[in-house]
Amino acid sequence: MKRILQILILSIIDFLVIWIWFYDIDPDPSISIAVVIMYPLLFFINLLAGGILWITKKKNLSRLFIINSVVSVAIASFLWPNAIRRHQNQIWISYSFHHNAKNYNISIHKPDHTFMMTESVNPGSSTSFLEGVCNYENGKIILKTDSTRYSIEHNVLIGFTKNKIQLKKE
Repeated sequence: MKRILQILILSIIDFLVIWIWFYDIDPDPSISIAVVIMYPLLFFINLLAGGILWITKKKNLSRLFIINSVVSVAIASFLWPNAIRRHQNQIWISYSFHHNAKNYNISIHKPDHTFMMTESVNPGSSTSFLEGVCNYENGKIILKTDSTRYSIEHNVLIGFTKNKIQLKKE
């Protein structure tokens, strides 16, 4: 029972440290290759700590860190995609809808207040056909180009067709 409690406490500490680390680096999808370095690094840091404790004759703690070498990688594997999703949610808003046998996607880039609309007939391929600026007015998102003006309110697109279109927030 004592061993399980120790593993649980160390796992909680791992979770907090790894979450703070990922929060601090705020990863975007372009650096996902970093897991090739991060996961082995976490594994070997724990093995190194376990080895040092083994040499210093603290074999119980050594075993704990050896077990934790696998647990820490599992925790990081869980937290990494969530950190990327968090980053994406901070800078992007994305909606999709289906109209006239086409799938549409609206991507709004929050930092520079721009948007892009794409259409897709076949899965895996899309064409960008509309880009512009977006503003926020009275709880609405206003999408403007030189010749068009659409609004999004409560996940409903207004102005794209004569009818309002229900959007799916991605």
